[in-house]
Amino acid sequence: MLCTLAALTEIDFSIYDLDAPLDQEMVTNGHQGYLNRFVSHGGGGRTLREVAENFSISSLELVGTPDTIAAQMDEAMQEVGGDGFLFSALGNRRQLAEITEGLVPVLQRRGLTRTGYSHDTLRDNLFAF
Repeated sequence: MLCTLAALTEIDFSIYDLDAPLDQEMVTNGHQGYLNRFVSHGGGGRTLREVAENFSISSLELVGTPDTIAAQMDEAMQEVGGDGFLFSALGNRRQLAEITEGLVPVLQRRGLTRTGYSHDTLRDNLFAF
């Protein structure tokens, strides 16, 4: 968790004691929203370790079968819009396979993601989306 948060907030958490109360005065030039949420979980003298173990950066909890997750994603896009989802902190090959082999085919059947590429280069395909 701290590695992902460090990348988002541009904070070097290695300079902090994991078992000391969380520094409520942390500042960043990175993602301020995530830092604010993280620091707000550190009230009551909770340590950096305690906060990191119980903090999630996800904005949408996707849980269930590929069909139910695809439905949740579709509903979120209909409700708030956007141009896609960012899956971060995939920990192992099994998690990647669950997305690529389980979720993506369901999204494709629902027409929520493309089934092929219309251009020859990655650059052109990224700009086409």
